Amino acid sequence: MIGLLARRAGLDYARRPLNLILLVVVPVVLVVMWGGTLAEFSELLGGTGDRVQIEAATAGWAAAALAGLAGFFQVTGSRAADRRLAAAGRRTTPVVAGRLGAAFGLALLASAGGLLALAARNGINDPPRVVAATVLFAIIYLALGTLIGTFVATRSGSEMNGALLVTLAWVLDVFFGAVLGESSSTLTRVLPLHFPSLVLTDQASGHGGPLGDLGWSLAWAVGLSTFAVARMTVITRPALTPVTIGPTRTVTRLSTWLRAGMREYRRNRVLWVLLVIVPAIFIALAVAVTPESPGSVALVEGARHFDGILSERRMHAMTMVPIAVAFLSGLTGLFVVTGSVKGDRRLVLAGFRPWEILAGHLGVIAVATTVTTAVAISVSGAWFPPNQWAVFVMATLLVAFSYAMVGVVVGPLTGRLGGLYLVLLLAFLDQGLGQSIMLPSGPPVWGAFVPGRGTSRVLIDAAFTDRFDEVGFLLLALAWLVVLTAMATTVFHGWAGSKRS
Repeated sequence: MIGLLARRAGLDYARRPLNLILLVVVPVVLVVMWGGTLAEFSELLGGTGDRVQIEAATAGWAAAALAGLAGFFQVTGSRAADRRLAAAGRRTTPVVAGRLGAAFGLALLASAGGLLALAARNGINDPPRVVAATVLFAIIYLALGTLIGTFVATRSGSEMNGALLVTLAWVLDVFFGAVLGESSSTLTRVLPLHFPSLVLTDQASGHGGPLGDLGWSLAWAVGLSTFAVARMTVITRPALTPVTIGPTRTVTRLSTWLRAGMREYRRNRVLWVLLVIVPAIFIALAVAVTPESPGSVALVEGARHFDGILSERRMHAMTMVPIAVAFLSGLTGLFVVTGSVKGDRRLVLAGFRPWEILAGHLGVIAVATTVTTAVAISVSGAWFPPNQWAVFVMATLLVAFSYAMVGVVVGPLTGRLGGLYLVLLLAFLDQGLGQSIMLPSGPPVWGAFVPGRGTSRVLIDAAFTDRFDEVGFLLLALAWLVVLTAMATTVFHGWAGSKRS
């Protein structure tokens, strides 16, 4: 029975081919494309690992991201079905074992993808250490994702809370952990990958105590896994009382639909807390860990093009704003649209136009992205106010709305798991790497062909100069927003109206 359940769970994951493709794409992007860039970035943050060690860590990071989110969605996407299986067979253990077995198989595939990408890039210098540590990364985040999934409610919108928590932990581990930053920092010792990262990169922490770095790494893996199994057992046990579902509200007017959508998401207080806390943490930690060393950035003032010398900390505070806003806005668009597909199609059958339904969703998305944008700008501006506040706010909102449209586009095409991978990948690839002004060589050439180039140049101009001179890049940013909005409208129309006949 366990083997059958594991195979069925694996087949359900593989039903969307994009999920399997991303098991290859994510490691390739993180390891092959980001490895060298992250090594350069580590030098700016005072990291002590050498280039080879940092590139080895990217394999573990890729495995952790894939395994954590896969484990989370394995739990949240099958809770009701698993409970019915347990009730039918009067046995909970085989159902839990089958589900976790499938998730563990995905973690091993994620680890293999990261290691193969690393081997293709530069080879693996210390195979036993790197392979074991990469699998350990995947197991820790698989357990973390599974555990978070057991605490997330099944109502609409709640899955976004859990996905944000998994992603937040991963981002903190990667960008503020022991590899890119200082390995002795007391601020990051509570992160799940702190000690495993030191083991993978062959650095001694000096604060591992009697257990040592390896002992603490295994303690994280065993402790989280044990807790996850216990929680899975609890939530999979058959419910003693039947679950009732309230009547579906009929929506006949656009304003009513918008109010209903806002009411639903307003009840999800955890989501709004996360939309405030996540960008605040991202930006505050970026400021805290970045040294005050000088760096250059290309600026335009009237007809003069020159390289300005600015604090790396100030530049990092500014660049974290579009990264945080892009990811959270894309995630909001993804979850708002995919959270009500059945209701949307019923509304279409009742005579509602797809564009009216989309307009209601966009109202909710606009409120959420505006909250995130306001927090990100406020936190960054508290340390380093931009020279042109109005332009900076406008450009950040352009980032938010553009990536919200990205979320609306990828959600119907890929589903939540695949869409989450893509939004995470595109936000950090575009805003985090393609437009980065902190790299010694400046933003890469290919960054001109992704959505962030126009808004990035407008943000730089608004943050560091006294007059607005980037009209061409503003038009480019608006063009991207128009194109993405048209794509979102087309995709949603086909998706919501696909069951009309």
